[in-house]
Amino acid sequence: MSEQEGIDMEARILEAAKVVFVRKGYNQTTMTDIANEVGIGRTALHYYYRTKEMLFEAIFGQLMGSILPNIKRIVEEDIPVIEKIQQAIDQYIEALQENFLFPIFVVSEMNRDPEHLYQVLLKDPDKVLPLLRLRGEIEEEMNKGNLRKIPLLEVISVLIGSLVFPILLRNPLSTIFMDGDMEKYKSYIAERGPFVKDLARRVLSNYEL
Repeated sequence: MSEQEGIDMEARILEAAKVVFVRKGYNQTTMTDIANEVGIGRTALHYYYRTKEMLFEAIFGQLMGSILPNIKRIVEEDIPVIEKIQQAIDQYIEALQENFLFPIFVVSEMNRDPEHLYQVLLKDPDKVLPLLRLRGEIEEEMNKGNLRKIPLLEVISVLIGSLVFPILLRNPLSTIFMDGDMEKYKSYIAERGPFVKDLARRVLSNYEL
């Protein structure tokens, strides 16, 4: 097997594992399930990933890695906090377009076993530092009166809900409003950026709009 074939197979395994984890949950998934989804034997699967936990960590790292490095760059920019939030929204939507299973995978695992997801994240704590820094900057601007002082949980609920809800209900939304046309649905997700960014500005603005 060539190096490129190996890379392609690893990508296939990760995509198959995402599908099975979303379908069955972490606890109920077996390595045999994943091997069957890929269409290879379990021995071949073990050549790439020896355990289910290794697969889970690889998937979670891949998904978080598609967003967090850019978040670090954004947080370090010398721009107003609201602009950082809006740029982060753009990055998240871009990541969603590349992988619609991302929020489904994370939400299902957070509901099933949040402690497991938390422990996986703690294995590389540096990944969450940009998010913690952004949180601190938002709270600082609220305390200064530059942003509306409301519970950060409310801000997160509104923005994450606006981004994730259409993904979690992808099938019924596309069926009811778009006649099942997935291309229309993908265009809808791609064009949500300006709406959600404006929503962020309105939620956090300290002035009447």
